[in-house]
Amino acid sequence: MLPGSNQSTNTEPDSAGLDIKVIGLGGAGTNAIDGLELEGLQSVSLAAVNTDAQALANSPVAGKLVIGRSVTRGLSAGGDLEIGKAAAQASLEDLRMLVEGVDLVILVVGLGGGTGSALATILADLAVRSNALVLAFATIPFSFEGARRKEIAEECLGELRTQVHGLVPMPNDVLLQESEENTSVLGAFSVADRWIGRGVQSICSMLLKTGLINQDFSALRSVFRDPGGKTIFGIGSAEGSDAISKALEDLSLCPLLHMGDRPAHLDRLLVNVIGGPDLQMAQINQIVSEVSKRFGSREDIVFGAVIDEQRTGTVEICLLGKSGMEGPAQPESNVPDRLDAESDAEESTLPTLGLEPQVAQDNKPPRAVHQSKLRRKKKEASADQDEFMFLEEDAHRGYFDNTDRNLYKDEDLDIPTYLRKGIKIKIKA
Repeated sequence: MLPGSNQSTNTEPDSAGLDIKVIGLGGAGTNAIDGLELEGLQSVSLAAVNTDAQALANSPVAGKLVIGRSVTRGLSAGGDLEIGKAAAQASLEDLRMLVEGVDLVILVVGLGGGTGSALATILADLAVRSNALVLAFATIPFSFEGARRKEIAEECLGELRTQVHGLVPMPNDVLLQESEENTSVLGAFSVADRWIGRGVQSICSMLLKTGLINQDFSALRSVFRDPGGKTIFGIGSAEGSDAISKALEDLSLCPLLHMGDRPAHLDRLLVNVIGGPDLQMAQINQIVSEVSKRFGSREDIVFGAVIDEQRTGTVEICLLGKSGMEGPAQPESNVPDRLDAESDAEESTLPTLGLEPQVAQDNKPPRAVHQSKLRRKKKEASADQDEFMFLEEDAHRGYFDNTDRNLYKDEDLDIPTYLRKGIKIKIKA
């Protein structure tokens, strides 16, 4: 930059020089990347990291790193999280070199075990410190795998979410619901692997392949600019006649968009479409319109469209959204809750994930109401009517009289609702 110039230099790499590395961690992570199909994506490299030397030897992935030989002697961590952490710390310099100079690191891990769970948080921290953009796909154990694995997975998931720029949890129980009833054991464990493969393929294609609407690395970083927060991920695909409408419907039914911990609102949204050479701009416009309506974000939508010569007559829509860990604090109000049409109308205009009925997002102004109805007031109760008269609240805690108060928002939940709300019950004559 010339002296005195106000112009800044774009330090983001272009697509030709972009270095992307997909790293499988532990046994489950390695299995997931073994079957990745990355044809035409020469800038993407694969690596597998594990303490189990024998398991790595069976992997077709070229880049392999055995860690913690002095700790595990080339064996697995045996599901012990502390052993996994010790193995990672013993090979810290090797792990640092693995992510050094990489622009985009995509971690693939199965949480709940010893090696992958420990490696995920340590390697994510190293990658972020090296100024890489870090995304992670993390599978959550099946319920039948036991409470201990579930507990480890939840603990590591919470820590990993605060470290990476985008974290996509993949609950095996949820994904298995999309499979046939007679799915084999191997098939059950491979369901999440297929979802991960589709996500990685879509992200890399958007960055590296030329399309109708090109997006570069800076666009991806603008969506995932800060570590932490929650990420939503979904894919919909279809082929044949009316493929666009069918793909949009498939996207709305994606199980990963219907998990209980999904964020209520999105800050930023990235949408990528992969289609054949017959993909038309009118169809792109249809997708943009529908996605904006169903999955609108607070700020903006980054949109890309990629042409794949092998996908004539098919279309795939990949959705990635980012939301902060917590929304902005709302000031407390002394105004009592009102169950009227005005408050309902205000709530319906908030941007949401689009999983509610379409009528909930109707922004049309309310229908006109006659002035006589606006002046109508509720009939006030007669002051001299017969009513129950209750004693002080402290005298009505019943069985809870000798226990600590169960307070929530300054209300004692052990006191009956009609007492807390000051409801009077009229006595019939």
